[in-house]
Amino acid sequence: MSDDKKEFIVQTTGKYTGALELRFASDCVDDLIAALTKVRGGAQPAASHGGGPALAAETAVPGAEAAAQAKPGATGKADEVRFEIPKNCTISADTSGRGLVLFILNHRLEGQAGYAFSPDAAKQLAGGLTKSADALLAQRATPKD
Repeated sequence: MSDDKKEFIVQTTGKYTGALELRFASDCVDDLIAALTKVRGGAQPAASHGGGPALAAETAVPGAEAAAQAKPGATGKADEVRFEIPKNCTISADTSGRGLVLFILNHRLEGQAGYAFSPDAAKQLAGGLTKSADALLAQRATPKD
């Protein structure tokens, strides 16, 4: 729990993300537990094949795979990705004092999804988006023989 008892904090490490700190409003803990229980129900067969403590740690907080499998567009296969073109997006600084940059896809529409980035990760994302967009625009501008 946070010092002010308003947030439930989960710290974990992801293979591709490194150290993560997830914060949930205290009044959302019951919803979180219900979601984890639902995900754990799908993970039970894996647990019976020697999953042990490592699997328990992974199911304590749904990883990207488990979360992706619950979302439309997820393939459930590690080497495949399905893409969806959002209708809109918004980016803003988190005003709650956590120091995060918020990225919301399909803002205020059904199926909206949000991501929170540290300032450094947001700059890296912005740089990658800019480089990729510039490369595609340059490719379009090149006459084809």
